[in-house]
Amino acid sequence: MKPVASPQRFVVLFAGVGGQGALSAARFLGEAGHRMGQALTVSQLHGMSQRGGAVQASVCFGSDQVVSLGGAGVDVLVGLELLEALRMIGRVDARTVVLCNRFLLPPPAAALTGAKLPTEAQVVDELRQRAKQVVVLDAVALADQAGGRASVNTVMLGALAALPGFPVTAEALRTAVLAASSSAAGPVNERAMALGSSALHS
Repeated sequence: MKPVASPQRFVVLFAGVGGQGALSAARFLGEAGHRMGQALTVSQLHGMSQRGGAVQASVCFGSDQVVSLGGAGVDVLVGLELLEALRMIGRVDARTVVLCNRFLLPPPAAALTGAKLPTEAQVVDELRQRAKQVVVLDAVALADQAGGRASVNTVMLGALAALPGFPVTAEALRTAVLAASSSAAGPVNERAMALGSSALHS
């Protein structure tokens, strides 16, 4: 696994669809960074989240300025859904590490128009042509293994924290996630993060 870049300004972008927990993941990451005393901002943009609409959220470390979700390249792109990750390809460059969930959800319009969608392999190949590194995880299967499909986002957070040189420690992130979890969800999220971390190195 290649280490992530460590510039003064470090941006993580989460992209997914409504219901996958992209906004919660960004909030957890921001809270973990605050616990470590880091300067950061959290930005978010979401459409019809209850209907599977596009959801984006970013966390910018080393800055107290809000980061434009349509702006320059990011250091890490976390794709909770493959097509949404591909939609963010304009933010991917030679320094970007991409973490992708192996999950492709055709947008409702595709069924109506009969539009041909790229395959998982095509999405990953296109991202690999631009990114420093692309890692694909079956976060849905790992979330099921942890005990709850709703923990897909914490599986991805576990993998994120395991990236070499990442500016937030796994323990700080774990603490932030568990502080926001119910008594029932806490053990599931803890297992999900551990499985995500292990999957990154498998």
